[in-house]
Amino acid sequence: MKQSEPPLVSVIIPVYNSGPFIRHAVESVFNQTYPCERTEVIVVDDGSTDNTFDVLKEYRGKISYVRQENKGIASARNKGIEMAKGEIITFLDADDIWHKERLQKVVEKFREQPQAGMLYHPFDLIDSNGLIICKNFYKAYGYKEGLSDWVAKKIFMGRIFCGGSSFAFRKSVIDKIFPIPEDIRRGVDYYITAIASCCAPAVYIHEILGKYRAHDSNFTMFAGHDDIKKLAIVNKEFAEMRQKVIEKILTTANSHMRAIDLGMLKRRQAKELTFYHFLTGERFKGARLIPALFAGKPSVKESLRGIAVSCMILFMPASLFPKLLKMQQRIRIRLS
Repeated sequence: MKQSEPPLVSVIIPVYNSGPFIRHAVESVFNQTYPCERTEVIVVDDGSTDNTFDVLKEYRGKISYVRQENKGIASARNKGIEMAKGEIITFLDADDIWHKERLQKVVEKFREQPQAGMLYHPFDLIDSNGLIICKNFYKAYGYKEGLSDWVAKKIFMGRIFCGGSSFAFRKSVIDKIFPIPEDIRRGVDYYITAIASCCAPAVYIHEILGKYRAHDSNFTMFAGHDDIKKLAIVNKEFAEMRQKVIEKILTTANSHMRAIDLGMLKRRQAKELTFYHFLTGERFKGARLIPALFAGKPSVKESLRGIAVSCMILFMPASLFPKLLKMQQRIRIRLS
C-alpha cells in the first residue's frame, strides 16, 4: 500500500435477524476516525425475517447492501468478499461494536508490520443491553494475550479466541482463503483465522478496540453446556469444520502450509468426534477413536489430556459431562 494515500478498507457485515443490534454496528463504522471515503461498508443480509431490512434503509447510499436467501454465515462471508475492493479486509459481526479508533489503529499497524497478514486485538465483553460484563475478553476467559508471529499452532490449540470482529486481513491473504466451504455450520471464524495463520505472520494489537456482545445465539464456546444433545452437535460440527481446515491446508500450494504439522489439529478433531459418540450414547464408537487421540507426536499436555478423555469415555456417565465442562471453564479463568 502506498504511504501517500490511505488504503481502502473493506468492512464486511454479515447479518441475519439482528434488527436490535445492526444499527449500533453500522454506526460504529461510520464513527471511525479513519477517513470515511477510504472505507467501504458491505452489508450482506442472509435472508433476515425481522426488521433488519427496515433498519438498514436509512443507510442506503452509504453502504453496499445485498440480500440473499438464508444460506448461512459462510455464504454471507463469501458474498461480501466477492464485492470487496479494499486492500485490507475486516469483518464486523452485526451484534458487535468497534471503538472509533479501531480502523485507524489497524491500518497503522499493518504499515508498521509489512510482514503481517493478519491483525487482531482484545474486546470488552458486553451483554445484549450493551452493559460491560468484563473488561478484556482474553483475560476474563483464560485466553493467552500477545501471541504474534506464526500462530497456527496456537489457533489449532484453541489458545486464541477467533471472534470475527477482532481480526483484519490483507487482501493477499484473504485471496488464499476464499471462497470458504459454505457447508461449515460452526466455527467459520476459526476456519478463516486458522488458514490465514498458515499463510502469513499475525500481529496482536495490545489495545481493546471494540465490544463483543454475548447472548444465547452467538456464544459458541458455551453453546449447549446444559444440554447433552446440543453439546453433541457442537462437537460434531467443530470436528467437521476442522476437517475442512485440514483439507484446505493439504490442497493449497503454499510452502509454509505444506510444512504445517497437522497432527495437533487431527487429535483435536478426534477428541470432538469421540465426545460426539459418547454424548449420543455410542460409547463403543467413541472408544474406538481413542488411539487417534495419541496419533503422531502429541505433547505431554496432549497425552495427559488424551488419557483424561479416554477415562471419561470409558467410565464416566454422560450426564456428568456438562458439569465437568463448567468446572473446567472456572478453573481456566482462575488460572488465566
